[in-house]
Amino acid sequence: MLRTIAALVLAVFFAINSYGDVVFDMDQKEPGTGTTGRSEGKVKGQNIRLDYYKAGDVPEGSMVFSGDQGKLIMINHEDKSYIVLDEAAMEALGSRMDQVMSQMEEALKDVPPEKREMVKKMMKERMPGMAGGEVQEPQIKKVGSAKVGDYTCTKYDVYKGEVKIMQHCVAPWSKIDGGDEMKSAMLGMGDFMDKMAERFSSSSSIAGPGVQNERNMFKQLRKLDGFPVQTIIYAQDEEVGESNLVSSKEETVDPSVFEPPPGYSLQTFDMGQ
Repeated sequence: MLRTIAALVLAVFFAINSYGDVVFDMDQKEPGTGTTGRSEGKVKGQNIRLDYYKAGDVPEGSMVFSGDQGKLIMINHEDKSYIVLDEAAMEALGSRMDQVMSQMEEALKDVPPEKREMVKKMMKERMPGMAGGEVQEPQIKKVGSAKVGDYTCTKYDVYKGEVKIMQHCVAPWSKIDGGDEMKSAMLGMGDFMDKMAERFSSSSSIAGPGVQNERNMFKQLRKLDGFPVQTIIYAQDEEVGESNLVSSKEETVDPSVFEPPPGYSLQTFDMGQ
């Protein structure tokens, strides 16, 4: 699920300007587990909604970016709840994260060196991207072209250091039905995500460098002018996730889909308070 959302969120960083309503479908799979799923995206003006399905017609999870209100809504259909992340929530969450990480660093001062390293190693395993480390600029290398479904696309490998972490196959916007209409909302969401990453990467705690790595990667990816019709995610040289654009079409979207469903309850972020 997390890899699926990551692939979907990465797609929004390939954008520029837009005007109408679009519906698009993507499929996902995790080769190691045999897990498959699909997602449906809806775009209207500056707003975008992504629904993830494992089976049937009821989404497992949904994400809504409201560009005209500057907020991100994460919807949990299992317990009928949702979380809103706006600028105020980002600031509060960032401050709380700074506090938690500062307390952790203070506690580690009195821990023997070997145990301190063990704790840091556990953090890296359980909280990837949040355990500090050296900031690395991602490298994007053009490696050829391919045919993904009905789309001809250019393949790019993404590296952190010497390690390949992703491969994107990017098709020009002009070759995607409704491509021009998809751009602006996606760029707006990309700017929002970048602002969130900027808040956390500016932290002086050990969280800062890890989030800065992700922010740097998004900045590099936005230089590619097109939509990633295929994204492959790698871990330890093995393919662990794949996402493919199946179809897109211009279709009128009801504005109500960009709001939490009636009867769902608002939840707040909890970081130990």
